[in-house]
Amino acid sequence: MNDWLGQKVGIYGLGKTGRACVEYLAPRMVRPLVIVDNTTADDLARLQAEAEDRYDLLAGDDALQQATELDTLIVSPGVPLTNENVSAALAAGVNVISELEFASRYCEGYLIGITGTNGKSTTTVMLGHILSALGPCHVLGNIGSPLLASLDEIQPNEFVALEVSSYQLEAIDAFAPRIAIYTNLTPDHLDRHGTVEEYARIKRRMVDNMQEGDFVITNAMTPEFHPDVFNRPDLHFLQYRSTPGNRLRGAWLANDRIICDLGSEGAEIPLDCIQIPGLHNVENAMAAILACLSVGATAETIIERLSSFHGYEHRIELCREAGGIRFYNDSKATNPEATIIALRAMEGPLAIILGGRDKNTDLSAMVELLKQKAQHAIVYGEAADRFEQELRAAGYNGISRVDNVEQAVREGVRQLAGEGGTLLLSPACASFDQYPGFDVRGEHFKQIVASLELG
Repeated sequence: MNDWLGQKVGIYGLGKTGRACVEYLAPRMVRPLVIVDNTTADDLARLQAEAEDRYDLLAGDDALQQATELDTLIVSPGVPLTNENVSAALAAGVNVISELEFASRYCEGYLIGITGTNGKSTTTVMLGHILSALGPCHVLGNIGSPLLASLDEIQPNEFVALEVSSYQLEAIDAFAPRIAIYTNLTPDHLDRHGTVEEYARIKRRMVDNMQEGDFVITNAMTPEFHPDVFNRPDLHFLQYRSTPGNRLRGAWLANDRIICDLGSEGAEIPLDCIQIPGLHNVENAMAAILACLSVGATAETIIERLSSFHGYEHRIELCREAGGIRFYNDSKATNPEATIIALRAMEGPLAIILGGRDKNTDLSAMVELLKQKAQHAIVYGEAADRFEQELRAAGYNGISRVDNVEQAVREGVRQLAGEGGTLLLSPACASFDQYPGFDVRGEHFKQIVASLELG
């Protein structure tokens, strides 16, 4: 850390990531300048009081001038590079990096980066669960705790399963995992990245600085992540596929087993050791299995650990069964493709809760599947108007309109009373109209469900 002494370091944002940066820098005699946006006078006063001698706080016009005078600016994931202050800093030659880039420079662990549109959180947690049988494994990143927050705890060569978002990859220079996993790609975050092509390009940046012989694991059904697109013949590419097709270097399905071929070694993993439902979770398991085999895990260890893995919180999470109703928390479904995955995993009478902050993504495929799978759709939040319009335009009339998640749960219970069935929160939207994150939305849903008095 001595290379930061004497530098003018800025941190943009004081959420979970920004606070982790402050907590890491302050004990190392680096007093950063913290820039915050959209802050009320009361919040600004509170943050100023918290600052003490750890950081200097700026907002508004003062921040714009100061940002251009920094040596390095560490941006939180929620701050785009097009932000006025960040753009000014870039134009002035300031080194703008993400927390991911900053933390990885000082991390001595064995980094495994997992990215993609859907499935990355489940894959990350599943991977961590398996690798923990081999030794300490830290599950970090976009999934919850920033890498920087745990940096002092990570010993050399300990495994780090790191969920990585496109927002974090926008501002990297040297970040280089030892293994890169790509789950899939569907349109998402287009309000930030503009096009699917740009979104995919940013995702592919994760391999840019990887070293010869490192592993890249990709979904064979995602052309944007085909090995040829990366133009890195020096890396070991493994692919996985859950659909019929030819054998490939990686993993595929045959006779209720996952067949793995890494070239120098192979393994067979029975499907019945995967305890979480849905073909998408078979794909998540394939990615995790290939990563584990590549670091020396045995098939026996993988089977044992998969058999005890029961899923990731907020992703098709069964949180209660009562009164003939199964309640699933799928708050992590922040786009229509994630909701499609959840719908495919459901059986029997179904009521689904949709809504939140609209990402203006195409709803047509989700609506068509919803018509086949769900008898009731309950819409709420900023997206309610468009969702209701799209559903009605497709000839679907089993719609209820409410203001919030609590009303949606009670309406869902009313709709399912008598016949029973499943109430699924799978919003297909961001949470930011009513919640600070999908995890808070999911926790609130579970609290509401737990409080219901059902027979």
